[in-house]
Amino acid sequence: MKLASKEPDRLVFTMSRRERSIFQEVLQHYPLVPVSHHRLSRQGRGAAQSSDQELLEHTMAAEKDQRKGQVAALLGDSPRFTATGNAWRIAFSREEAESLLQVLNDVRVGSWLRLGCPDPDEGKTPELTSENAPYVFLMELSGHFECELMEALEASP
Repeated sequence: MKLASKEPDRLVFTMSRRERSIFQEVLQHYPLVPVSHHRLSRQGRGAAQSSDQELLEHTMAAEKDQRKGQVAALLGDSPRFTATGNAWRIAFSREEAESLLQVLNDVRVGSWLRLGCPDPDEGKTPELTSENAPYVFLMELSGHFECELMEALEASP
């Protein structure tokens, strides 16, 4: 996924057919972070805090549902993808790119959580099983696409 052109409110990328397939596969795994992962605070749970936590989880679930619909619409929007020889061109508004960053981050963090929160700096590596091994790839691929989008958003028009 490479930035082909940037206008004030539009980013155009090129990607190979394989990259497009991988990009779509990564996005289809959204959401991966459970709503219960989001916490109001690290403190104990009193009655008022429990009610606030439930409200947060309800709000996060609604936001994820809305964003999941946006991702489905994006993936189903065939005119957005334009074939150019052996590659594809895909355009996003700035708002869509920023929304995609949140989706990709959810997939990356959710994969990290499913791998047991590995931290190589602390010597904590994931115990790979047949169930969690695909999350290594999802974590790395979503991080790759995040970097491409962030660089494009930060680049001068």
